[in-house]
Amino acid sequence: MKYAHIIFLVFLLCLPARAAADEISLTSDVMQYDIGAGLFYAEGNVTIKGRDITIIATHASGHIDNKTFNLSGNVTINGKWNGDNIRLFAISATAELRERPVYMLESGISGIFGNISIDCDYLQMAGNYIIARNVRKFQDQKTGIVFSAANIKGKIYEGELNQAEAEGNIVIKGTPGRDGSIVDLKGEKAIYSIDRGTIVVSGGVSAIQNKRVLNADSLVYFPVTNRIEAIGNSSISVNIGDENLSSPSP
Repeated sequence: MKYAHIIFLVFLLCLPARAAADEISLTSDVMQYDIGAGLFYAEGNVTIKGRDITIIATHASGHIDNKTFNLSGNVTINGKWNGDNIRLFAISATAELRERPVYMLESGISGIFGNISIDCDYLQMAGNYIIARNVRKFQDQKTGIVFSAANIKGKIYEGELNQAEAEGNIVIKGTPGRDGSIVDLKGEKAIYSIDRGTIVVSGGVSAIQNKRVLNADSLVYFPVTNRIEAIGNSSISVNIGDENLSSPSP
């Protein structure tokens, strides 16, 4: 592919100094641009502005007309997402800055969007929906609930986690009880619903708080009241010093 440096200069002059709501601006230290194909490659202080977002990276490539950008090297996404504040960091990312933007981030992801803070290896954001993988921390800062799981799919509404499904090595830290202790729930699958006010955990389930361990086929956790309901083959173990007292639940 041949790139014309003089054509690239004309392209830059045509870009708005300040992008309107439906315009995208792209600047960098060095850029190659094929005006016929609409393809570009940029490196050094790459800055993309538009759709209420500013993206900064070391390298970028993509298609100008399709508003698709492949980014790598200290990627930062800062601005607004569905009206909520967003500030995310990643090693690499793909951004589709169309009428309904889509972001796909990979490796070393951390940051916030709305009331959610996250630390994971993959994050996709489209509309109100998110998909996250290898999630080390997914925290709703408003409710205080913290997830970790292999995979999480969820819906964000007005900056809050509205509903979510998690699977694989799930650990959920609940809200503090009256004594300040926090319940840890473990399992293989979890379904969270803000409308029902519940987190349903199943598959090798346990709930740990202080020295008490509750095991069951599944658990229903009510974050607001910090209450747990055990369903199927439930038992409670209490550790007192070196002693262990075990009894079936009613």
